[in-house]
Amino acid sequence: MASPPELPRSTVRPEIQALRAVAVCAVVLHHGWPAVAPAGYMGVDVFFVVSGFLITGLLLRDAESARRVSLKRFYERRARRILPAAVATLLAVSVLTLVFVPQREWSGFFREIVTSTLYVENWQLAADSQNPARDDLRSTPVQHFWSLSVEEQFYLVWPFLVVGSLWFARVRGASVRTVAAVALAVVTVASFAYGVALTAADHNLAYFSTIARGWEFGIGGLLALVAAPVGRERLRTAISWFGLALIVVPIVTFTGVTVFPGWVAMIPVAGTLAVIWAGMPLTSWSTARLTGLAPVQWVGDVSYSLYLWHWPVFMFVPYVTGVPSPPWLMVLLVGLSLAIAGLSKRWIEDPFRIGTTDAPVRRPAVILSGLGVAAALLLVTGFTAPQVAASSVTTHHGSR
Repeated sequence: MASPPELPRSTVRPEIQALRAVAVCAVVLHHGWPAVAPAGYMGVDVFFVVSGFLITGLLLRDAESARRVSLKRFYERRARRILPAAVATLLAVSVLTLVFVPQREWSGFFREIVTSTLYVENWQLAADSQNPARDDLRSTPVQHFWSLSVEEQFYLVWPFLVVGSLWFARVRGASVRTVAAVALAVVTVASFAYGVALTAADHNLAYFSTIARGWEFGIGGLLALVAAPVGRERLRTAISWFGLALIVVPIVTFTGVTVFPGWVAMIPVAGTLAVIWAGMPLTSWSTARLTGLAPVQWVGDVSYSLYLWHWPVFMFVPYVTGVPSPPWLMVLLVGLSLAIAGLSKRWIEDPFRIGTTDAPVRRPAVILSGLGVAAALLLVTGFTAPQVAASSVTTHHGSR
């Protein structure tokens, strides 16, 4: 019997990297070729579950080992991980908008650049979905920041749930994991029920609502409380393949937008849970043969940057060429997006997150201050550019 490929030893879990690769590829396919992946937006649900699993596990390990959760350390790590590439993307989009986009469209573009910078883009789009006058709004290069906004709002709230669980466990002399499990279960069930009800009433609002999506993070967090399975290789292999099928099949077949997220979101969520739980089983027919491939792992590694950069690339090229991108050009744009993602990971994400061998990150306050200045520049540009454009239009019409 052939064994699955040996994976490099690392703190990174290969199956989670593979899930990230599947998720981002689904989103990219949906944006580039909607007919191929009509429900590629389900990749976002995969990201949400993975985030809930990883962040909850991180917080609980800190709570159990140090008997405390350092909120300062947590938010500093999150900022170094998320903000540099996001701010760089928003700065690039702002410059490209000023250069290539007609001034009459600046207002919509910069409005969403501002809300993306503040990580409330999901609520902006939710509000737009309630305004019939905005139903025909054209897409902007930062609309995909809605999911990042949901994640950031999760990061703001979730640590306090773990801190509260730690406090209650101390008072009652109970296990931190037990208290956290009860708290997570209550929040998860409540969010799921709300999400199902809201989807039935208004699927657009439910799609962008942090409250309606919170259960996806919560169920990932609950999995983090479960001990990793040992042995049972054949069972884990079967569950892993089943989990991948639950993710991939709906992505390429599902078309019922009006009932999503709702209970339908449980399908990719359950698939993600299955793949994480199964891990990398050691059988001849293991998913490790596929998920452990170097290209899959690399795409998972650059998934965050690829998610950030691919949509602006897709959006701006038609402004440069003056015509919609044909299928052959879309293939090249995917290659360009992958190249930019690799560069972004190497020169933006990693230096800010972990530094380099010669220059490790030792002054986070300086880094965060620089990111704050860049974000402030984005906000100033976002508020002033539309005003300049409106003034230019007024002057132009007044001179006729």
